[in-house]
Amino acid sequence: MITYELNQSPLRGGQRLPRARVAHTMTACARALKLKRPAQVSIAFVSPRRMRALNRAWRGKDAVTDVLSFSLDEGTIKGEIVLCYEQAARQAAQIGHSVRDELLLLIVHGVLHLWGYDHERQADTKKMFTLQERVLRSLKSNPHL
Repeated sequence: MITYELNQSPLRGGQRLPRARVAHTMTACARALKLKRPAQVSIAFVSPRRMRALNRAWRGKDAVTDVLSFSLDEGTIKGEIVLCYEQAARQAAQIGHSVRDELLLLIVHGVLHLWGYDHERQADTKKMFTLQERVLRSLKSNPHL
C-alpha cells in the first residue's frame, strides 16, 4: 500500500488530477512492486522555473524536466515526486495524448525511481520501462504504446 499526499495548489481546476485516479495509480504501483510494507509518497507540482532549479541542483542539468524523484527515508520508504505540469503538457501535445495520461505516466515513472529503478543503462531501461508499461496497462492508460 502506498499512501500519498498530493499538492496541486499551483494548478487551475481543469488541470488537477482527480484524487481517485491518483489513488488507483498508487494501488497499481504497489501491486506491481509487490510491496510488503506500507509506503508514503508526496507528490507536488512546481513551476518550470522551480523545476529547472531543482534539476540543476540535484542532477547538474540546466533544463526543465518533467519529473524528479527524491528518496527521503530508505528504511520506511518515504519519498517525494515533483512534477512540472507545463512540461508534461508539452510532451503530451508532442506525443498526441492527454495531459492527464502523461501526468499519470510520470507519477508511475517517479514511483519506480523511488523504488530504485533507473534508465541510465540499457538493461536497466528495459526492466524499468517493462514494469512501467505493465502498470499503465493495468490502469488502461498507456500513452506510449
